[in-house]
Amino acid sequence: MFSVFRYRELIRNLVFKDLKLKYRDSTFGFLWSLANPLLVISVYSFVFGHLIRVGVERFPYFLMIGILAWNFFAQSLMMSAGSILENGNLIRKVAVPMEVFPVATVLFNLVQYFLALIVLFPMAFILFGISPSWSWLAFLPILILYVGFTLGACFAVATATVFYRDVRHFTEILLMLLFWLTPIIYDIRSITPSLQTVIYLNPISFFTLAYQNALFYNIFPSFQEVMFLMLLAVLMFLIGYTFFVRLKTRFAEEV
Repeated sequence: MFSVFRYRELIRNLVFKDLKLKYRDSTFGFLWSLANPLLVISVYSFVFGHLIRVGVERFPYFLMIGILAWNFFAQSLMMSAGSILENGNLIRKVAVPMEVFPVATVLFNLVQYFLALIVLFPMAFILFGISPSWSWLAFLPILILYVGFTLGACFAVATATVFYRDVRHFTEILLMLLFWLTPIIYDIRSITPSLQTVIYLNPISFFTLAYQNALFYNIFPSFQEVMFLMLLAVLMFLIGYTFFVRLKTRFAEEV
C-alpha cells in the first residue's frame, strides 16, 4: 500500500476519468451530482413530512444521514467488483500496483458522498431547522474508519470477482439483505432487543449508528465505541487486503 502513494497521480486521473465518464455529454455535468441528492431530500421531506408520519422527529434528515453513508459503501462495493476486470488491458500492459484500482473506486464514491453532503447540510439548516453541534466533529474520524472498512471490503470483492464472476451478482443480493439489516429507515431504539441483536450482527450498523449519534442526536461517540469501530475497520482492511495481496499475482492471467 505504501507504493500506491507514488501512483497518486494515476489514482487522481482514474477518479477524474470516472467522474467525466459519468457526466459525459450531459449539459449540466457535475451539477447532476448536486441535483440528485437535492431531489431525493425534497421528495423524502414531502413524503415523510406530509404523507407518512413516523415516530422520529425530522425523519427525512435522519433518513438521509443513513442513506448517503450506505450509498457510499454499496456503490463502492458494486463498482469494485469490476475494478480489476475492467482494467485488464492496462494491467497486462503496464506495471502498476493493482491496488490503485480499488482505491480509485472508493475515492470516486467518496467524492460523490461529499457532493451529496454539500446539499444535505444546507437543506437540513433550511428545511428542518438543524443547528450544528460540537458532536459533528466526530464525523471525520468516523468517516476515516468507514473508508478503511469499505476499502477492505472492496479489496476482497475485487479479488473474488476476478476468479468467480458470479460474485458480482451475489454482492447485489448481499447488499439488498444488508440494507434492511442496517438501521437506516428505522430507529434501532424502536425495535425489540431480540431484533436489535440481529441488527448488531451487521458491522455496517455500527457505523450508521455512529453517524446518527454524531449528526442527528448530537452525541459524541464514547471511547469504547470509537475503539470498536477502529477494530472493525482494521480487521476488514487486513482481511480484504491480505486476500488481495495473496492472489494479485494471478490477476493478469485471469483478466
